[in-house]
Amino acid sequence: MSLFKSLKLVFKRKKGKSTEAKSLTECNDLLGNFITEKEIRCYEYSNFKELTRKEGYSVRAIFDDEFFILRCLNNDVEIIREVIHELELFRNISHKNILKFCGFSRIEGLTNQHILVSEYADSGPLNTYLDEHFDELNWNDKINLAFQLASARASRIFVHQKSIKLQVLGLLYERELSTTIGSYILYEDPKSMNTQNFQLNKSSNVYSIGILIWQISSGYRPFRNEFINTNLMSDIISGKREKVIDGTPEEYSKLYTECWNYDSQKRPNMQQVVSTLNQLRSSNNFQDNNLSDNATEWIKNALNNKVVDFIPFNELTKPEFFKKGGFGHIMKAIWTKTGNYVVYKKLTNTDAVRNDILDAFIHELKIHLHFDYCDRIVRCFGISQDVTTNEYLLVMQYANGGDLRNYLKDNFKKLTWGDKKRLAFQIADGLNYLHNENILHRDLHSKNIVIHENNAKIIDFGISKIQNQSSVYIGNFGNIAYVEPKRILDSKFPYTKSSDIYSFGVLMWEISSGYTPFKDCVTEDEKAALICAGKREIPIPETPKEYEELYIKCWDQEPKQRPIISKVLEEFEKMGFGIKNKIIEEAFTVKVLKYVLLFETTENLPKKPKKKKLDLK
Repeated sequence: MSLFKSLKLVFKRKKGKSTEAKSLTECNDLLGNFITEKEIRCYEYSNFKELTRKEGYSVRAIFDDEFFILRCLNNDVEIIREVIHELELFRNISHKNILKFCGFSRIEGLTNQHILVSEYADSGPLNTYLDEHFDELNWNDKINLAFQLASARASRIFVHQKSIKLQVLGLLYERELSTTIGSYILYEDPKSMNTQNFQLNKSSNVYSIGILIWQISSGYRPFRNEFINTNLMSDIISGKREKVIDGTPEEYSKLYTECWNYDSQKRPNMQQVVSTLNQLRSSNNFQDNNLSDNATEWIKNALNNKVVDFIPFNELTKPEFFKKGGFGHIMKAIWTKTGNYVVYKKLTNTDAVRNDILDAFIHELKIHLHFDYCDRIVRCFGISQDVTTNEYLLVMQYANGGDLRNYLKDNFKKLTWGDKKRLAFQIADGLNYLHNENILHRDLHSKNIVIHENNAKIIDFGISKIQNQSSVYIGNFGNIAYVEPKRILDSKFPYTKSSDIYSFGVLMWEISSGYTPFKDCVTEDEKAALICAGKREIPIPETPKEYEELYIKCWDQEPKQRPIISKVLEEFEKMGFGIKNKIIEEAFTVKVLKYVLLFETTENLPKKPKKKKLDLK
C-alpha cells in the first residue's frame, strides 16, 4: 500500500475542504442567531491589544489586561455550521481540562472575518517543550503529565500553568493539518491505515494516548530517525513500536504497551488508563504501610512530592462554621486565589487523635486524588494547615446547592420528572466510577450527595473501602434507612457493591418523593424492623413506570437480585440520560488527532536545562 493510499484511507472519513464559499450573509445570519439565542459574548475587535502570532493560525491578544487566543473562521457556511455544532456540544462543559470558549469577535472591512475567542495557554508544542525541558523532568513530572493527558482524553492537548488543557474545536485546525500529515499518522490507530472505511472509536483514542505516554517518557517524537514512508507504515501495521526507555517504571511501560496493541480488544479503556496513571502518581514516592503511625509524615511526603497541592492558610479568608463532620468541624471560607467559596475539614494534629480517624482522613484524601478527573465526585483542591493550631485542613469544592436532602426540601416543587431523573442518573454515574475501581462508598445517603450548579456530586469517603480490603474505616451503619436488610440483621454480613445499589435505590425513591425514607418512624429500631421485614416506601403517584421499576429492583431484599451499576446506567440510557455523554465521547474520537502540548513558563522551571541521567525517585 502506498503512503498516499494509507493517508487517503485515514482521511477519507475526515471532512474535506469546503466546496465553494457560501454567501457572507448566510454566515452572518447563522452566527448572529446562535449568539443571540445562546447569549454568547461578543468582543469588539479593536479593543484587543498586542496581537502576537502563536502556533499555526492562532493569535494571542490582550483584552482588559487578560490574555486570549483568537482564531479566524473561514466565511463558509459549512464550516460555520460545524463550529456551531461543536460549540453546542462543548460550550457548557465546565472542566479544568477543557479550554474555555469565551465568545466571538469580527474584523470589519473587506474580509468581514469572524473570530473565535478562547482561553489562553502559552508557549510551544509538545515536541519543542520536551526538547527544551526534558532534562528538568523527573518521573513524578512525567507521570503527572501523562495522567492529566489521559484525563483530558481527546485530540488537542495544551498545558497551562502546569495543567493539561484540551482544545475541542476540531475544524479550526484543518488548515494546520496539511503541513503535519506525516507526523500525524504516527499517532493514528494502525487499523485505520489497513482497513477500508475504518471508523475511529474510543479504543483509537487509547492507542494515540499510548504513543503520547511513550513520548513523554522518552522526550522524543515517535520514529524520529526514520522516514515516514510505505515501509514504516507497513512495519507499524505489523506491530513495530518504539522501544522502552531505560529506567522507565515497569507499570508505566506496561501501560503504554497495552495501549498501542494492534488488537483493539486487548487495549485498556480510558478509565483504566487514568486509574493506572493515578495509582503510579500516588504511590511513586511512598508506601502506605503503618499509616496510622506515619499519617503526618504521609501528608508531608504528599505535599513535598506534589501529589497534592498546598494551600496557604492565609488564602482561606472569612471562615464560618458550616457543619459538623466525622473528623471535627467543617468550615466554609473564601479562597482568595479564586474568589470562590470552599469548605475545609479540620484534622487536629495531636497524639490524642484516634488512629482510625487519622486513617480515614488520609483515606478520604486518597479517594479524592484518585478521582480528581471525575465531575461526579466533589473535588479536593489540596491541603492547608492552620499555623496557630497545626491542624491539617482538607480543602474541598463548595457545593452551592447544599446537600441533596435540603435541596429537595427547598426546590422539590420546582423539579420536573426530567430534573429528578437527571439527578438520579448523575448519582448513578458517580457510583459507576467508584465501582469500576472496586471502591465501595458504604454510606450513600442524601446528606452525602451535594448539588453544585444543579449537578449531583458524591461526597464523604471517610468510611469507604476498596472491595476485599481488610481494613474498614470509621463508622457503623450510618443512616439505617439506607442500609441493606442483611447488614442490619448481621453486622458481619459482607458489604459489597450490591449494598451501595440498595442505598441508591432508596435515594431514587427519595428524589421521586421529596421525603426522607420512613420519615414517620420515631426510632431507628422501628425503621430497622420494617426494612428487615421487607417493607419499603410506597411509590409516589405518577412516578414514571421505568423509574419506579428500577428503584424497586435496586432495593430488592436479596443482594443477588439487584442490578449491577452498569445495568442501572443502561436503564437510564433508555430514559434518555447518558446519551449526550456518548455523543461527546464520539465527538472526541473522530477529531483530527493532532496533539499540541503548550506549557506556561513558570519561575519553577530552570532557565537552562541541566543534562543529567534521570533515575526513578
